[in-house]
Amino acid sequence: MLDEENDREIICASSIVDSNTVTEILIPDDNNSVLWKGYYTDTTVKIYFTRNLGVDKETETLNFIFNKVEGCLQVNRGYEYYFGSYAGISALTEVEVIDLQITEWDVNKMLNGKVSYIDHHDKEVYIRDFKIAFTEEDYVIENTNFNYFPECFSNKLPLNIDLDDDSSTDYQIIAEETENTGNIPNYIRYTLKLISVDETINEILSPKGINPPFPVIFEPPFSSENTIKYDANRFNSADVRNALDVFYEFNTPYENYNFFLNNNLTNKKEFANTLDDYYLVRLKRNNSYFYGWIKIDFNTLACNIEILDTFLNTNANQHISVD
Repeated sequence: MLDEENDREIICASSIVDSNTVTEILIPDDNNSVLWKGYYTDTTVKIYFTRNLGVDKETETLNFIFNKVEGCLQVNRGYEYYFGSYAGISALTEVEVIDLQITEWDVNKMLNGKVSYIDHHDKEVYIRDFKIAFTEEDYVIENTNFNYFPECFSNKLPLNIDLDDDSSTDYQIIAEETENTGNIPNYIRYTLKLISVDETINEILSPKGINPPFPVIFEPPFSSENTIKYDANRFNSADVRNALDVFYEFNTPYENYNFFLNNNLTNKKEFANTLDDYYLVRLKRNNSYFYGWIKIDFNTLACNIEILDTFLNTNANQHISVD
């Protein structure tokens, strides 16, 4: 049976989809012993399994979403979620479902069958058997309350900072927007960062570190004697993290993966602390250097970012510290 609106096959229990067109490229799956899990809503069914990749607790979860259509099922989409626990970088990528066979579908109770898909990494076709028993606890209500970066921060940025009280801006906290169209699904990335309006006289300092990426946020205790200058000509983007954090917003139907801090997709170690957060800066005036700091509060769950306090040492070439 076809859905006339989108021309996608609707599969009912005990029906078999003709897969002759893909038989030649189907390959056996030597590792089919995965633990399938699933849940259902009023309109969809989701099944998935997670594999450990064996490196620093990194995992890969393969997900399949089916629409519920008059007691039958219809492929909505498939996608893979990679969780990079070590580097803190995760990814969301669609996979192409090329064949679905259902041998048993007892609505909201039991789902057995076989799914074939193309892996987006190696471009090979894999076949997976699945068998899932649902309970009432597997029923979830679809979330429609999504977070959006512009609604949180567009009217709060940029923040202008006049550190030496000369009625001119020395630094700004801004938001950068980058659209990623190379990834499927597409997403928009927002980066909050401190910038200097004139890097030749208003410098940003970074904590000294052993291994990159080096951050720019300081936590007490710290001293301006134990820093390096953030210099874009000296460090590449992988060396110094000049951003507060990175935010992702996905297009429909992946809005549930929109995230702010405390979400699995975010870079770890960024503001994952209970200490105060500071930027350290150095101003050059009349061939002398003046050290200062900018203390910030950044709470994405409350859609709040503000400058709590600033300090500039009026004694030239004298280092400062925060205990």
